[in-house]
Amino acid sequence: MGRSAILAVVFSAAILALPACGSSHYVQRGADLYGDGRFVEADEVFARSEPRVARAPLDERAAYAAYRGATFIALGDLPHAHHWLTMASEIERSHPGTLRPVERAFLDSAWRAYGNRLPPTPPPANTAVASSSQVPSPSVESVPPAPQRALAPTTVPQ
Repeated sequence: MGRSAILAVVFSAAILALPACGSSHYVQRGADLYGDGRFVEADEVFARSEPRVARAPLDERAAYAAYRGATFIALGDLPHAHHWLTMASEIERSHPGTLRPVERAFLDSAWRAYGNRLPPTPPPANTAVASSSQVPSPSVESVPPAPQRALAPTTVPQ
């Protein structure tokens, strides 16, 4: 799935979530900017509003964290996105129903977008794939030492 398709899914979820979001002004303003694709501005609104989040009701904190995380995904800042999405998920896990169904769907789509943006993990370096056409090479330890040869010709006694 391409980056534009991922963002389209996230945008769609954001636009659906906006009318149902009963969050405070600062969460709603950031969510509106996010829904308009104005991610840098949304990030600025969320950053200025962050001190108020600690005193906000739980439902506002969860919605804020979900939108803040999605904004970081759109900006390509995956470590911060992970932090905020985890916060929103943890609030919802410890207090089920804190997020409205449409906000929960938005959070789920943000997690999917996050997963799609992660680089593929390479297999561990010490993993080898064996094939019947491959002949294993002997290890150094299993090869018997070669007999010593003299550099000069030796005379054979008669």
